[in-house]
Amino acid sequence: MIASAEMGNSAGDTSYLTTTLIKQAVFAIAGIIVYLITANLRLQRMGVIPCAFLYFGILITMLACRLFGQINGAYAWIPIGSIATIQPSEFAKTFMIILACCLLCHDRKENNLRYFYWYCAATVLYTLVILGWQHDLGSAVVLFVMSYCMAMIPRYKELSKIQGYMTILVGVVILIALIALSPPVTEILKKHSDNYMVGRFLAAADPFLYQYDNGYHIIMSLVSFANGGWFGLGYGNSIHKYMNFPNPDNDFILPVIVEELGIFGFLFLLAMYALLLIPIVSASLKSKRTMAKVSLLGVFMYFILHFILNVGGVSGLIPLTGVPLLMISSGGSSLMSSMASLGLAQNELAKIRKENDEDHSGQV
Repeated sequence: MIASAEMGNSAGDTSYLTTTLIKQAVFAIAGIIVYLITANLRLQRMGVIPCAFLYFGILITMLACRLFGQINGAYAWIPIGSIATIQPSEFAKTFMIILACCLLCHDRKENNLRYFYWYCAATVLYTLVILGWQHDLGSAVVLFVMSYCMAMIPRYKELSKIQGYMTILVGVVILIALIALSPPVTEILKKHSDNYMVGRFLAAADPFLYQYDNGYHIIMSLVSFANGGWFGLGYGNSIHKYMNFPNPDNDFILPVIVEELGIFGFLFLLAMYALLLIPIVSASLKSKRTMAKVSLLGVFMYFILHFILNVGGVSGLIPLTGVPLLMISSGGSSLMSSMASLGLAQNELAKIRKENDEDHSGQV
């Protein structure tokens, strides 16, 4: 699908498409290597100091992104010459799963509360840097929500009251979001429609009011969905990928998929995600170990949030946030980060299978 989506950009340059596919293949190989590393990582033996070095290393790279130019309104990438770019915030999402396992999943008795506060502070700092410094709303939402969900898993007596307050906070945030979607608020926001993020919010509320501005790409996305119908126009036959999407191989790859493969193509994609994620969330719910619950839930939330934000954004249900469709969109950072997170999931699934085998052998 990346090859098909890039056909418009490759016009007049026969080597462009080949170069793109070679780069994506290299990213895939690197992703497999990272997957094998995290699948064999001994999370239970990781100390606070190694995690701190990794945390601040990623933080420094995210701050360094501001030294380079913005792309689509965000300062989220570090270029590697003219070959590729690195998006540190993608790796930050996977690292937060490792950090959660390090700080939240060990029974340190009197230190449990302190480590919990450290994890919350680390989450808030990353979120503020991604949102305020990099202007990347989508990555900030994904990182914060998945970190919040992982922080709600540990069950220590000293945490119960704090987790209760956090639940109330979520209710307040949801209420604020609903109020923000109301017509009186959108009328006020129209005075600041020149702001990049505000413009995307208003376009999601009614893209046809901004059909020549922020709503244009959403409308073209909806047209692509309608144009594809049930069975699509056939692979490579998308019309709108040539001129109507800023990133047809990344943020807007779903409209290209639906236009070419139809609604059945989307349902097939949905089934692939279900086959990937249902075993992960099922194991998380059934496991009795806190570390397994935290890491598996973190991986599940990482994938499902990207799916919701990407599909919801291109269909006009929620504001566009610019997050890729994991394992489908082009890009090395998102592919390697998602493969690393799947390695963490496989790490815990292997332990769960081993525990189940031991239980069965003991019963026999």
